[in-house]
Order: sequence, then C-alpha cells, then structure tokens
Amino acid sequence: MDSFRARHHASRSVSPDPFADRYDAHDAPSDPIADRYDAHDAPSDPIAMQTLSATAYPSPGLRRGPSPQPSPEVGLSFPRGGHSYEPVPSAFPPTDSRTTSLYSTHSLGYHKTKDQEAQQLVDRRAGEIAEWTVHWVPPALMMALFVAGVAAAVGHHLFYISLQGKPATDQLTMVRYGTALAFFVKSALVGSIVMGYRQRIWHTFRTRALTIAGIDGLFSATEDPTQFFYNGEMMINAKIATVMAICSWLIPIASVLSPGSLTSEMTVLKNSTDLCPQVATLDFAKEAKFDFRGESSYVGSSLVYYNTTNFEGEGDFFDYYDRPSQNAKRLVFASMYLKEPAVGANASITSCGEGFNCTYEINFEAPGYKCDLYADSDHADAGDAPFSMDVLAPKGDNLYFAVVDQGDYKIPQTETGAHGIPIKKPYPDSLGVFDVEPTLWIGYVIDTHQPWPADAPQDYKTRWGSIHEPKLVKCVAHHTNYTFQMEYRNSKQNYTRIHRDFLRPVVDTTFTADSRNSSEGTASPSANFVSPKGDVQIYKRTAAYHSIMQLLRNFLGGSVSKSKGLFVTSSDISETKLMDAESTYPQPDLPVALQGLFEDILITLLSDPRLIVADAQAVPCTKDRSVNVYKYKREGLWIGYAFAVAGAFVCLVIGGWAIHQNGVASDTLFSRILVTTRNPTLDRLSVGACLGGDPFPKELTRTKLRFGVLLEENPREGPLGTVEHCTFGAVGETKPIVKFGTYAGLKKYRRDGSEEEGGCDEKKPLLEKDGLRRR
Repeated sequence: MDSFRARHHASRSVSPDPFADRYDAHDAPSDPIADRYDAHDAPSDPIAMQTLSATAYPSPGLRRGPSPQPSPEVGLSFPRGGHSYEPVPSAFPPTDSRTTSLYSTHSLGYHKTKDQEAQQLVDRRAGEIAEWTVHWVPPALMMALFVAGVAAAVGHHLFYISLQGKPATDQLTMVRYGTALAFFVKSALVGSIVMGYRQRIWHTFRTRALTIAGIDGLFSATEDPTQFFYNGEMMINAKIATVMAICSWLIPIASVLSPGSLTSEMTVLKNSTDLCPQVATLDFAKEAKFDFRGESSYVGSSLVYYNTTNFEGEGDFFDYYDRPSQNAKRLVFASMYLKEPAVGANASITSCGEGFNCTYEINFEAPGYKCDLYADSDHADAGDAPFSMDVLAPKGDNLYFAVVDQGDYKIPQTETGAHGIPIKKPYPDSLGVFDVEPTLWIGYVIDTHQPWPADAPQDYKTRWGSIHEPKLVKCVAHHTNYTFQMEYRNSKQNYTRIHRDFLRPVVDTTFTADSRNSSEGTASPSANFVSPKGDVQIYKRTAAYHSIMQLLRNFLGGSVSKSKGLFVTSSDISETKLMDAESTYPQPDLPVALQGLFEDILITLLSDPRLIVADAQAVPCTKDRSVNVYKYKREGLWIGYAFAVAGAFVCLVIGGWAIHQNGVASDTLFSRILVTTRNPTLDRLSVGACLGGDPFPKELTRTKLRFGVLLEENPREGPLGTVEHCTFGAVGETKPIVKFGTYAGLKKYRRDGSEEEGGCDEKKPLLEKDGLRRR
C-alpha cells in the first residue's frame, strides 16, 4: 500500500483533482512512534494455506479514476467502474505520540475509533494482559447441570415407585409429570455435555489444524446434525469432540423411552386383614323364638305357616305347624330351578363393600341330610327299605325310584275354621306332633358304559346295552353344623362347604312301616316326639327344618323309568340338577349331589335379608378388587437413563480435563469468537465475505487454521516481558499456546518516512491463484 500511496501522491501533483481537497486516510498525519493497524497491509510470515482466489475488494481511500490501478497485493485487484470511495474523516484529532503512554491504543497499533465511549474503553484496556484463570461459573454450572440431571432421573424413579400398585387415576396428569421430568433430565444432561463439548473443541483448536469448514462443523455440531454426514474432517481430526456432540443428540432418546416405563394393568389388590361387617348368615334360633302375633322382637318373614288353638294367644293354647310359607316355597323353588343358589341383588356390596371382592367363612346350625349307601349290586339286600332292589335296572325298569314320605306329617292335621283354629274338640294328642322326620329312601342306577360279561342274561344286554349298577341310599335328617367359605367375585357368588358335622337326628325316632302301606306305620320311642305343647322353641325350630325338607322331598319322590327305549318321568327330580339332562340318568354320585342340593337351598336363604332366620355378623375376610393400577417397569426407565448419565459423566470428565489443559474456561459466544480471531491474515482472507452471507466462498472453507500464538518478529516488550497474541491463524504463522504464558494483543507496526517514499513493508505475504510466494 505504500507504493500505492506513492503513486497516488504523484498523480495528485500532475493533474488537479476535484477530490484533492478531500481527506485521505493515507495522507493523514501519522504518529512516528505508534504504528496503526491496517488490516490490508498487515505483515505476515509465509503460511501453509491452500491456494485462494481472492475476491475483488475496493481499497479504502480510492477515488474514481480513468482506469483501475493494480493492487500491491498479489491475487487482489480493484474493481472497475464509476465508484467513489471516500473515507470518512476521523472524529479525533491526531495525538502527539510523545505524550502517549507505552500501553496506549497507539502503542498497540490501533486507530482511534469515532465512538468516544468505545475509545475510552479501548484506552482503559490498552495495557491488559490475558489472565490464566478458570472462572468458577463454567465448571460449576457444568457440574450443577449434571447433578441436576442425575437428581431428576432419581426423582423420576422415586415418583414412579410411589405410583407402583396404586389405582391408575389421573393417568394423563401422571404421564405429563413423568414426561416433564424426563425432558428436564434430557435438558440438564445435554446442557452439561454441551458445556464440556465447548471446552473440548478449544483444546482441539489448539492442537489440531482444521479447515474453516471443519471449525464450522465443530461450532455447530450440537445444533446441526447434518455436520456428521458431510463434514468428514471434523469426525477424523476431532473424534472425541464428535463423539460428545453425538451424545448430545442421542441422550434425548432417554426422554422418549423413560415415560413409557409407567403403564397400567388390571390387577387384584388383596388385603387379608379386613373385616367384613355385614355378611349374611343364618340363625334358626331366631325362628324358634318367633311369634307370628308380633310379640317377638324378631320381625320378618317366617319359613312356616302356623295354625293355633287361640288366635289371641289367651288361656291354654298352642300353635302348631301347618305348612311351609310362601317365602320358603319361593326360595326353595328358585334354588331348584336355577340349579344353583339364588343370590340377592346387592349381596356382594353388602358383604364386601362396593367395588370389592371378598372371601370369608360363616358358621351356623341348620338341617341337613346324612346319606349312606344302604345296598348295591354286590349287597342287594334292601333290609327294611320300603322297596326292593328288583325295581331298579337291570332287573326292573326304573333308573330312579324314591320313597320319601314314610310317616310324614299330615296336612291338614284336622279341620280348621277361621284363623286356623281347629273346629273339633277335644283336640287329639297327636295334633301338631312331629313323631318322625321322613327318611329318604332313594334307589338309582349308574350306567357304567362297560359291556356285559358273557354269562350275563341276554335280556340285560338287549334292554340296557351296558352294565347298569343299582344302588340304594338312605338319608336321615339331622341337626347339622355347617362351615361355609363364601366368595364374591365380580358380584358372582360362590360357596364351598369346608366342614360339616351331623349332630343328632331332627326327630330321633324309628319308623316301622305298615305291611299294607309302606307310607303308614308307627314311630318310636314316643318320648322323642316333638310336640307343640312341649318346648316351644324346639318345636318351632323343628317346624322350620321340616318345612324346608318337605319342600325338597316334594321334588324327590317318584320314579324315572325306561321302557321299550322310552323314558318315563314320574318325579320332579328331572327339574333339578340331580338328573343328568343329557343322559336322563341320575348323577353317578347321587348322595353327594343330594346333600349339595340341600346346601344350595340353605345358601339361597342368605339372599333374603327379610327372613326371620336371616342374620348379619362381622367376620374376618380377605378383600380384593380388580382395579387398573400403575405398573412401573424399572428397566424401561433406567436402560435409557443409565446410558444418558454414563455418557454425560464421561463428557463431564472430558470437559473438566479440557479446562485443566486449556487453563481457561471458554465458550462459543460471539464475544469469544471476536477476541480469538484478531489476526491480520484472517482480515485479509475475509475480503469480500464480510457480510457473512451464503453461499460462503468455498476457497475459505478449505483454509486450515488452528488456535495458537501468533508468530511475530518483534513481540511487544513490556514490564511483564514479551507479550504475545493468541488467535486463530494458519499453521505456519502460529505456534502452540503455552499454559500460563503471557499474552495480550497484536505487535505494534512501525512505519517511518521511507515507507511513505515507497519503501518496503516488514513482510508482505502475497496470495496468488497459483500458490503462495513472497516478494
């Protein structure tokens, strides 16, 4: 540029120029001591750079001329055309160099700025030396973000544990909370990684020479994932930094996986320590104390209808059994026709509570039948049974034959008038007396589906096809102590008899049948008769038992036969579950089925809380309910978080070690870029690209730079010794930064009178299209 100024002065002296009076920055008086920094005339050592084709760049101070003047910079040329380049005059008067401090702006080689406040700041910072200090904020923030991320991950885990097994209410809200925690973990860990990454790339810039494209990639890799695909240099020359950047992109996957570790599923919640306060049970003692006149404290429906000798209950009177009540019929018939116990509408809610299933045990005393095998095909003697085994197949036609009314209570006992009062007096001694509770004599046949032996009668083979085994069962009514396990599941009732004790016969007498009519006869001993004029409570309990048993016996009496291949039913047993509907044969284990059928009747009584015998009591129970609960799958959360935390920790260590190696904690803010790119060479390279727009010159992206100490022939000497300058630069013009070295700003550039007369600069690196050479 000195040669350019010389030619410019010469042209001014030859021909007058209308712009001659204008201020020319190159003609401005200069300080003989303080050299000014000229970005376009900065001396430089030969540098190892790729060939550049510099863009046209107008030089300051040029005026319009008839023809373009060649630039003193090789590879640069001035544009043609009618453009006027007029430097704006300086806002500050020249400063006397003799009064300028050693650390003044001029001593550092910088022009004064037009902004007075900026100039004052420049003057204040003129003597500053770079400090080797690791400020506590960056490492502390880096660690704080990591700790916050780990704490949030643990908090996420604890939050899901707190929901484990609880009813899945407000699922959307809980998922939102979990997602918020997951994204906080992701943000905190990624923030820690990015801060560590920034420290690492500055270490890379110091130790590796990278093209500007590679440097661009490192600066933007955490924001632009496309750098991983087309910026191979970054991935080759900065492997650790690249891996850290990749981690910053992969860790957010954990924020997607972790909320999915909380699901919901149907499960059964059990509590074996609960108390069911109002379970239904039976208490026949209440029936024994019941008085239909309303004098009893027990209110409800009785199982028995009574007749009486005095309706008002005055004088010497007694009440006696008439027949089963309508409520008793309804309940027994319901059990028979349903072929299972009837259940009350709100039985499960009453017993277990709304929404719960429960299991509990109840115990009560009630009537029951004790059934024993009396005879079979091996022991065919029927003894005192009212019929012989010959009535049953294969000898007879009957598959089922039962006599269940021997000595049964006569209905009516005597003719009655209004209110069931007997008409004839005196009353017979047998009025209302239970002298016997009829025994069930039941014969039935089992089809074994086995072929007859060869010596079997041909008639058996022809009529029955397979072996038929006859059996005779005798069932006696007993006072029975029952223990049932009741279970309500999804409002469906199930019961299991877990214990049964036959205490004593309901009426402990022996019946002797009349030879002419097996249903008639006598019972003994008479001392065991149950009379209405004796113990009233025993009588009424016996009457309640008898009413239920009578209703059952109404279904059991009669026969089912098979003649000429046709089934003939003369019994209501076909309406019960005692008969196999498909085969029309009795159940193979009929005695057990019969006892179970009677137990169905007893459980059916539990369904009507209005009965006199109905009772409620508190019992220990196991409650459970099928609910939709939260299910926390820990591996789903920690698989993602483990990798995220491990990756962040490694990046934290790398970032911390980079801070230790660098000696400072830096960043990628504009201010850091500003102070690390103050290099005349970079100013020369940026000619024509100062707008920073796209497309960026490809020649520049291929230029290799590194962050180091700028090589200067005459570094500034000061009170602290030699002070050098750290900046991005080409490999040939930089050397490694030494930790704890003394660094400040650019060297001062000296110009003397010989330069104005066309003398040579200290150094003039020339950029040409075909390479770098020195003039």
